[in-house]
Amino acid sequence: MTKINIYNEYNTLSDNIKYYRNERNLTQEQLAERAMCSTSYIKQIESQRNFKNVTFITLTNICNALDINIADLFKKN
Repeated sequence: MTKINIYNEYNTLSDNIKYYRNERNLTQEQLAERAMCSTSYIKQIESQRNFKNVTFITLTNICNALDINIADLFKKN
C-alpha cells in the first residue's frame, strides 16, 4: 500500500484552488464570499505557509463556488 504524503496532497489542493479561482477570474474575496468562508481563510489555504485542516464542508463549498468536482482539487496539473 502506498502511503499518502499529506503535505504533497495539501500543496496540490492549494495549487488547484488557486488555479481554478484564477481560471474563473475570481479574487480571493469573491471566492470566499461564494464559499461562505473568510478571505483570510482562502489566503491561508492558497499560501501553503500554514497547513490548514480544511473540513469536507469547506472543500465542498469551495468546489461549488468554483463549479468543479472535489476530485479536481487533488489532480496533479
